[in-house]
This record gives sequence, C-alpha cells and structure tokens, in this order.
Amino acid sequence: MWSAVSKTRQKDTWYIDQTIAYSKRGVVTSARAVLKFVPGRRSEMREQIRDCLDLEGVNPHDFAYYTALLLLDCAKGTIHFSRITFFDKEDTVIWQEDYDPTQLYRPTPGSSTQDISWYLCLNRPGFIDTLKKKKPFLYFFSEGETSQ
Repeated sequence: MWSAVSKTRQKDTWYIDQTIAYSKRGVVTSARAVLKFVPGRRSEMREQIRDCLDLEGVNPHDFAYYTALLLLDCAKGTIHFSRITFFDKEDTVIWQEDYDPTQLYRPTPGSSTQDISWYLCLNRPGFIDTLKKKKPFLYFFSEGETSQ
C-alpha cells in the first residue's frame, strides 16, 4: 500500500511502502523502507535517469518508475539507497543496481529527500495524530516490546 510522501513542481511523486522503524523511548532512531519514484511527464529527473540508463545500454524509453530499498539513520540524519530497481510500464525490471553501504546522503533542506526523512523519522508536524486516525504502516520495535 503506497503512501505519497512528496511531490515536485514537475509532478515527480515519491511513495513509501513496507516500512519498519526502530525507536527508543518513542523517538525513531532508524528506518528501512521501500521507496517508489514516479517521474512527471516532462521531468528533468526522468531525463537524467533516461540518460544514465542509456549509458548502461538499457533502452531509456522503456523507463516508467523505480523502487529503492532505503535505510535511514534518523539520529545521524543520513540516507542510504542500498538497491535501486528500474521498471517499465509493464512492471518488468529493466535494470537493477546495488550501492555500497558507505554511500550515505544527507537530505537537502526543502527537497523530496527531506520530506522522506521527516516522514520516516516522524519529524513531520501532526504525523502522530495522523497515525492515530488511520491504520499505521509503521511498525516500531523498541527495547524488547513490539507495537503496531
């Protein structure tokens, strides 16, 4: 069940699903999630991705979206994309790449990566109230107890 977490002016949309967050004393320390990026029709990001796929020998016109396995260290404020998988319109994998665990990124203020970070680390204003009203998609594991 994908939840939209960020949109750009060029209609790029970022979704999150299958999230596991780890917390201590009610503060999220780290999270793992599946991220889905769907580019807008005339998106600059779409063109950048197509250029990269072309360099890898993949037909860039087949690209429709990608998913990424995301690891977030909320305490340090870093993001790691461990695997990115590119798909075509028929949901067929057209390219996949694993990334070195030392490749860490800091979210840029005002960017989609900051929205994603805030979303997963529960730094977004009013987010706890949203979780209380809807069925949570985050599962917290803290100090030996599990709650949903």
